[in-house]
Amino acid sequence: MLLGTYHFAGSTTDAIQQQAEDVLTPIRQAELEDLAARLARWSPDQVAVEWPLDFADSTTARYRRYVETGTTQSRNEVVQIGFRLARRLGHPTVYPIDYRMPIGNDSIGALFARRPEFKRHMDSLQAVMQAGADSSGAWRRGSTIIEQLRAANTDTALHSGNSFSMFGGLLSVGEGDNYGGPEILARWYERNIKMVHNLTRVLRLNTRRVLVVVGSGHVPPLRNILDEAPQFCPVSPLPYLR
Repeated sequence: MLLGTYHFAGSTTDAIQQQAEDVLTPIRQAELEDLAARLARWSPDQVAVEWPLDFADSTTARYRRYVETGTTQSRNEVVQIGFRLARRLGHPTVYPIDYRMPIGNDSIGALFARRPEFKRHMDSLQAVMQAGADSSGAWRRGSTIIEQLRAANTDTALHSGNSFSMFGGLLSVGEGDNYGGPEILARWYERNIKMVHNLTRVLRLNTRRVLVVVGSGHVPPLRNILDEAPQFCPVSPLPYLR
């Protein structure tokens, strides 16, 4: 199950910025308990999260402290969703599967310098997405976390995110032997392919169900890759968010 989420603590690296509500308030904590109860009904055998694979030891240590104390001051969705659900299910740990890598390249910079219309097109797409994020701020403040995740995991929302900006803007950015735009898309898929590879590394022998908690922008490429892999059958979280 691929659960696409937003970054609860905010992000300085995402192209589209949105102000996150404080998930440590009593109301938001109650909503997260409700979310964990719903996801627990799917009975995942493991919980995988968007932290780098080489954080495995530190992730396990942090998770054990969380289980022992029952509280945390971290607003990160890995902790607030992944740790919370794993503790509810009595899991020994959670499993980081991310692979961090830069996806920019010098070729795209050269294209933007020589062909400013490419940059203007990219900027216009990002402006549309940022305006949408800004205008939905009031709705987010008045909606529950489950309502926000339900909206974020619809096909319409998933394909109006990274698919809209990255493929809509970068697929045609190139000329001659310069494939700067497609190279970024290829690296984006490379990162997601390596995340799926990391998932295969952490799978236990008898595991049948894995909940993967990731930024919603990762869901379309991950689902595409998992669909092609005969050992996986990706499913939507929407039935458990209604």
